[in-house]
Amino acid sequence: MSKVRALFDVNLFAVMEMVHVFLPLLLKSNEGRVVQIGSLAGLMPVPFGAAYNASKAALHSFGDTLRVELAPFKYVLYHFI
Repeated sequence: MSKVRALFDVNLFAVMEMVHVFLPLLLKSNEGRVVQIGSLAGLMPVPFGAAYNASKAALHSFGDTLRVELAPFKYVLYHFI
């Protein structure tokens, strides 16, 4: 489980922390962008990669939700798979 937690730390929680830290500055600029790079593993299962797949699926979900939450601010989030 320690390896799974480390994987989520890198693939999801680091992204969430970065957005949390920089979002106020990006919103003030009126030109900010969040570019997020995911993986097809978050959309379709890769055998023996359950933890990695789950971390990437969580990243996709975070990005999709962030896009909806920031839409009223006319803020753009790019998500590349």
